[in-house]
Amino acid sequence: MKKNIFISLAKYASRQEENFLSEAFVYLLSTILERDKVTGISVLKKLSGSKSDSWFSEREQISITTQITIEGDRPDIAIKIANEKIVFIEVKHNSTLGKEQLMRYHSHLKGSGYREKQLVLLTRSRSSIKETRLETANFHHVCWYEVSSWLSDIDSQDQMITYLIRQFIDFLKNKDMSMEKITWEYMRGLPAMKNFLDMLGAAISEANPEFTTKKTIGWTWGGYYLEGNIFLGIRFSNHLTLTFENDTGNNPSFIKTLSLEESHFFSLSAGEQLEILTTFIEEAYLAYNKL
Repeated sequence: MKKNIFISLAKYASRQEENFLSEAFVYLLSTILERDKVTGISVLKKLSGSKSDSWFSEREQISITTQITIEGDRPDIAIKIANEKIVFIEVKHNSTLGKEQLMRYHSHLKGSGYREKQLVLLTRSRSSIKETRLETANFHHVCWYEVSSWLSDIDSQDQMITYLIRQFIDFLKNKDMSMEKITWEYMRGLPAMKNFLDMLGAAISEANPEFTTKKTIGWTWGGYYLEGNIFLGIRFSNHLTLTFENDTGNNPSFIKTLSLEESHFFSLSAGEQLEILTTFIEEAYLAYNKL
């Protein structure tokens, strides 16, 4: 994955993951609101639920803050509209929701003095709702994958907004808070991956029958180790590129790649595909040995 500002900064807040997640989300929302208020309000309406549809106006001041303290409790996010309406958002990542937590926040809101108030729970999945005793009618439950979908639908001409949205969505994916939909292509994809690795193994034997090989499949890659220290395979983040790297691909000083797309690999016959793979391995190994 390319460098991501949120992922990079999160490394320095590893012991406060939820706090950082809240801060990052508030930074994104505040930036969108500042640069394109109409778009920002559309996101806040979805986040706050239908009850608050009429609360937000371009004419009114909207502030978004984190970690406010109320009688010993600290809701993760607070949205205030014209000092008359308020939304508390409790953010959850890996920690569990306390059974009384939402009930306390609901009680604080009732006694807050604001004319309109809303409580929102923001979690990874719907199952988190089981942890609270507060009636569901008293709060709005949102999942991170919904937030990711709303953000993905934003078609902004503002480059800063577009950049930050993309960065934040990738950050959510990195934390498994947002995921790609699994389609019917999955059923074809697994056999195709096996066929590709089988063909790659055959190409290795064709290139040099004396190669010592070991198949390797991990969370992010699939391929073979050759001669103990060479990685030949693909990384799932760049699955249309076959790579040949020394140092088992960890910190390689030699890299040679084959673009399956540019070589029109998928339009070739099986025999032609085998030939291309074999030639690539031969040429890559020859170049590597000349170092």
